[in-house]
Amino acid sequence: MATPPADRDATSDRLDALVGRTWPGASIAAREPLAGDASARRYVRLRLRGAGPATTVAMLLPPGEAHASEELTAGGESSSELPFVDVGRFLASRGVPVPGIHADATAEGVLLLEDVGDLPLAEGIGADPAPLREAVDVLARLSALGAERGSGCGAFRSRYDRELIGRELEVVHTHGFAELPGGPPRRPGSDPDLEAALSRLGDDVAALPTVLMHRDYHAWNLHLAPGDRLVVIDFQDALLGPALYDLASLFTDRDSHRFVDPAVEADLVERYAERLRSHGGPDLGSGAPLRHAYFTAVAYRTLRVVGRFGFLAIERGKPGYLRFLAPMAAQTRRALLASGRGDLLDLVASRNLAFAGDGA
Repeated sequence: MATPPADRDATSDRLDALVGRTWPGASIAAREPLAGDASARRYVRLRLRGAGPATTVAMLLPPGEAHASEELTAGGESSSELPFVDVGRFLASRGVPVPGIHADATAEGVLLLEDVGDLPLAEGIGADPAPLREAVDVLARLSALGAERGSGCGAFRSRYDRELIGRELEVVHTHGFAELPGGPPRRPGSDPDLEAALSRLGDDVAALPTVLMHRDYHAWNLHLAPGDRLVVIDFQDALLGPALYDLASLFTDRDSHRFVDPAVEADLVERYAERLRSHGGPDLGSGAPLRHAYFTAVAYRTLRVVGRFGFLAIERGKPGYLRFLAPMAAQTRRALLASGRGDLLDLVASRNLAFAGDGA
């Protein structure tokens, strides 16, 4: 929906004033809207003149939703501080590369952020797996921070626990496997065989060791800033949760099959577990037990994304994400086979042919 002229003028006035307060003598030379994500936040690159950096990115917060996530939430104590600010400050203090915050004007619905460029890892990665190894190393460092329970960061007050996993899996059933892409959703309890199999998967995921989860750690949320510096973005929903979920997100997202070779994937799963242990995180083992745990996380995460795509299409009127169903279904099939869950594969394939594979 286009921004009404009055709102656009008000936003421009706020940005002009904030830039002037942040860098006395600076003014905005140009504004460039940037592509957003699945949230209601908007982003604008500001080109500056007179003082300050050459560019900064303004995060424009939706009215009344500055402290809310559009994802399902896991409870926890409410905070008066924007999670992006709280979590970002914590991660930066622990050596995780995140964008710097030039100005926090949450009350005015604006943050001014370091401009980390327009090159996500998904588009910048080539045949050299070094950037992917770096992404794994950064993730291991982030995951191991789950041991710091007394940090005061709000991410430690919420958990991706069995209750939340159950709610996510209900969305998989009701929205991910709706009969028609546009809905209506299925009724809870209408498919007991599928729901029971999903519940067993949820039990296994909930039993994985606990780490600090980014929750959306994939190659579109990792940017290659100038100098090929890897920067983590979109971390505001971080919380405590099952190990290997974020790694599954990195290696089996909607288009990661383009740049993640299975042999490289296997090596990097082992690398992640080793680096996680070295940073004081939980011991995930190695070899076959680690592989089984990893593909358990992949199966859950890919099915959870399928549910999310269906939810966005049916409840938010955003059907564009459904074009990624086929690659996510292929990843789900691979994970269910690798983790010995043929029963669940049969169930999902019988309800959506995209999961059957081999052109079925």
